Amino acid sequence: MRLALLTALVLASFTAMADEVQLQDNAPDRHTVVKGDTLWGISERFLKNPWKWPEVWRLNREEIKNPHLIYPGDTVRLMRGDQPQLVLERDALETVKLSPQARAEPIEEKAAAIPSIPYEAIASLLNQGGLIDDNELAKAPRILGSSEGRVLYGAGDRVYATANDTSVPRWEIVRAGPAVIDPDSGETLGNLLIHVGMMHMIEPGQPALFEIDKTSQEVLERDRLYPHFGNSDMAFAPHAPDKPIAAKVAATLSGAKLTGTYSSLVLNKGSRDGLEVGHVLGVYRAAPSIADPRCLRAEKLAFIAGRKNAKDECSKYDENGQSIPDKRIAVAFVYRVFERAAYALVLKGEQPVAIKDAVRNP
Repeated sequence: MRLALLTALVLASFTAMADEVQLQDNAPDRHTVVKGDTLWGISERFLKNPWKWPEVWRLNREEIKNPHLIYPGDTVRLMRGDQPQLVLERDALETVKLSPQARAEPIEEKAAAIPSIPYEAIASLLNQGGLIDDNELAKAPRILGSSEGRVLYGAGDRVYATANDTSVPRWEIVRAGPAVIDPDSGETLGNLLIHVGMMHMIEPGQPALFEIDKTSQEVLERDRLYPHFGNSDMAFAPHAPDKPIAAKVAATLSGAKLTGTYSSLVLNKGSRDGLEVGHVLGVYRAAPSIADPRCLRAEKLAFIAGRKNAKDECSKYDENGQSIPDKRIAVAFVYRVFERAAYALVLKGEQPVAIKDAVRNP
């Protein structure tokens, strides 16, 4: 009983230590923000666990989603102590607490606010594509054709389509791509959308008349339409989930089986599982158990002797096997969430990430 209690206390202390904000050994006292900085990059300068960023800024849940914007020229200052804190100094005169507030600032300054993560790594992905299931795709508006009777279209052409929602300023032209399979259940989570082009409505109606703005390949009759996702200013603080997340890598957006830093993963969990934009997750690689050497030797001798049940020779040594803890091989940042899946950018990969790798709280 005492041993069990002692073990529980030790585990609790380790958990508490893991949850503490850990400063980098060479954390600077201050950092002046420059163009090209990101919230993630700055937090890595100060913290060993950068997903703890909201805690050292003392942000509440609403402020995590809408933190005060940070601009080149601002200075981030570290206040050391039992509970480290970061504060923002602007123009060396004003100390800014990172909380939502109205500020009169020139438009050009707002445009220069630093993003949460390297925006260029996901810009094209934010503007196009998505994940859709068969039912949604079947209901999606489609291109009917043109008055000219052609079946192939390009930029500048006008076509009729069944979309009649005038509140959508721009539409993506899409086709169903490869299916994404849940590695746990074997179910189809949806199909990745292949981006074909962009178009806008010029005359409402049933059908409505559209003009094609640009294409990445020829547009066909019966291609589907999807509301343009649009740009994101990425103005939210990277943070760990506040509930346990247990996901798997279901696919990569590139289609590769192995991928690395600044590549995008498709996870088999989404909004219904508590994932949200801004979540930072760890990618873990399961390690094999270490078998007792006597077991391996017995199995080898049985195999040489031709016994079909060679693996059974290990059974009497199984209790001596040891399990190696999973290794965190990468950190990923969730930037787009669907109901049953999510896109996450690999921010820092020590090893290539593979399909079926585990993804959970960092």
